[in-house]
Amino acid sequence: MWEQLKVYHSLDKKEINSTFKKFGFFLHSKLDGYSVELTTSIIKLYRIKDQFEQGIFIQKTRSTNLEVTICIKPIDFYKRHKFTLINPVKLGDILNNYRRTSFPLTQEWTLLAEYLFDKINNKVEDYFKKYDTYEKIILKRKDIEPKERAILTNKYELLIYAAVKTHNKELLKSYLDLKMKNPAMLITKSEYLKPDVNEIDEEEFLNTINSFASNSNFEDIEKMLSDFK
Repeated sequence: MWEQLKVYHSLDKKEINSTFKKFGFFLHSKLDGYSVELTTSIIKLYRIKDQFEQGIFIQKTRSTNLEVTICIKPIDFYKRHKFTLINPVKLGDILNNYRRTSFPLTQEWTLLAEYLFDKINNKVEDYFKKYDTYEKIILKRKDIEPKERAILTNKYELLIYAAVKTHNKELLKSYLDLKMKNPAMLITKSEYLKPDVNEIDEEEFLNTINSFASNSNFEDIEKMLSDFK
């Protein structure tokens, strides 16, 4: 098993990109009900469940290091950012192993895929169930809220949407105020290099939601959001 290995064998530099791709498709073949999309640096494994996109993002950093991040997105919110993470949570946090933040892509990559499959099938599945309704997200919001006031964070998007869906005006206004201090999302390099020509103006978008929220006009907020489906 991969976690019991004492020695890893490095890949030849020429094999790294092709192995990364094979790794993504191999892991996808083991997961039931997931779709896969790839770039040269990101493997996105995801499924649509109810109103959410539940995703596992595997990002290649420093050539052969793989960072695994879990993500829950509302399916009709910022949907054009397909490779950008909303409410990103490191796999190490879910496993309660904060030192395990990345995994080496080596010649033992099939064993690593088996290891990650087991963690996704168990620990990640439990995590997804914990936040599989907007009501659960609001109840457990303290676990989602940023622990530090970072300059930029993608934590508030899920909370804003949950507040909209549960018609919680007080929380919605609070999260909008925090988000509007730094309205731009952190986006991945893939989407930075290939922007969508129809991309929304995020600041204008959030200001419009805020205006409707001031009047408890959730009907118009929902209508505006549905236009992005």
